[in-house]
Amino acid sequence: MNLYLARYLLPISAPPIEDGALLVDNGRIAAIGRRRDLLVGFSGDVVNFGDAVLLPTLVNAHTHLELTHFPRWAKRAGETGKPATFVDWLLHLIHVKRDVTPAEQTAAINDGLLWCLQSGTGAIGDILSRLIFPPAYAESPLYGRVFFELLGLDPEVWGVSLDRAAALLSGDHFGNLQPGLAPHALYSLSQQAMSRIFAAACRQGWPLTTHFAESHEESRLVQDASGELLERLYPAVGWQDQRPAARGCSPTVCLDRLGGLHSGNLLVHGVQVSIADAQLLAERSVTVALCPRSNERLGVGTAPVAAYRAAGVKLALGTDSLASNDSLSMWDELAAAKRHYGAHLCPGELLAMATRNGAEALGLKGEMGTLQAGFGAHFQVLSLRNPPSLAELEEALCSSGCDTQPSAVYLDGIERLQAIVGQEPGVMGRR
Repeated sequence: MNLYLARYLLPISAPPIEDGALLVDNGRIAAIGRRRDLLVGFSGDVVNFGDAVLLPTLVNAHTHLELTHFPRWAKRAGETGKPATFVDWLLHLIHVKRDVTPAEQTAAINDGLLWCLQSGTGAIGDILSRLIFPPAYAESPLYGRVFFELLGLDPEVWGVSLDRAAALLSGDHFGNLQPGLAPHALYSLSQQAMSRIFAAACRQGWPLTTHFAESHEESRLVQDASGELLERLYPAVGWQDQRPAARGCSPTVCLDRLGGLHSGNLLVHGVQVSIADAQLLAERSVTVALCPRSNERLGVGTAPVAAYRAAGVKLALGTDSLASNDSLSMWDELAAAKRHYGAHLCPGELLAMATRNGAEALGLKGEMGTLQAGFGAHFQVLSLRNPPSLAELEEALCSSGCDTQPSAVYLDGIERLQAIVGQEPGVMGRR
């Protein structure tokens, strides 16, 4: 047994504890509480972190680690300007990715996993567009899921991809990371494809994640089959003969009609969502992973957090990729979430988005996301240069952003940062 002490303990599932203590037994949390209570009769090893806070590792519910090196690839491709619109960005992304080799993709994933761990992330919801299996996935101590991406309007394309991905879902390629499927979006898969994928996932119990309601252009395409996605994206990728039918509804309602609104499908972005849409999402017990910095960078708007909160929609948080963000640090994302959503969500709710809610959305309920007896010993240590008061702790953590760097990260009760000393420590996923 090991007893870890710090000025503050932040369980997430309970209020912060001053003079906190965390008791770990064989990689699991045995108890949490005040140091004076847990020290009574304890004869094992004691680690005192002093002026620090112990809290769960963060959960990056949505990212594309294969794009971790995107900024250098874009520079190589001569694509250094900032895209003006969402469709400009999609075309920019497609152009840059075309010259990326599998070896480069693997190197990007390797660094992405490392940078996530360095910044205090313990679980990820990662999207993988090529069915490759870098050893780093299985070797990483990170938890979460790797979702195989499915897209394409040609049935022969997405059908073959679905069959290949389905055959791999029972494989053991990812260590603590479990596989799932990522039917990309309503604008990049046909209605037939979405229906088939959702039905198969329901039968087989496959976890899913889907981009939805990210931009006005997506809403226009779904509502009345018009706009820049149809006029510019489709011809650029050879889909000019695959004109979709107008669906006459919002992306939320469309996904529901296709069978995609349920607790097993983690939806991502959810920016163009009405009050009625939010109520429907709540009725279907859907979790939405918000990506405030990516949305800001791409100019697609701000997620309607007030409507989500009023309806009772569970919210998680993700960085998206370095094709639309500046870092993989969830501390940076929390600071952005506070800036965008702080009028509607208190610091405790924001921290829950980045820990407990994300963990539950990735199938880690009971394992990760809070510090409580029976859960895995997955926690980080943040040293406090100027310790705030207990009442100000959550506010301070949500405001610090890039100034926040863990001095230790424990997964399964094992400190993991020491193993990567010398691999650019403290980079925090920044480009």
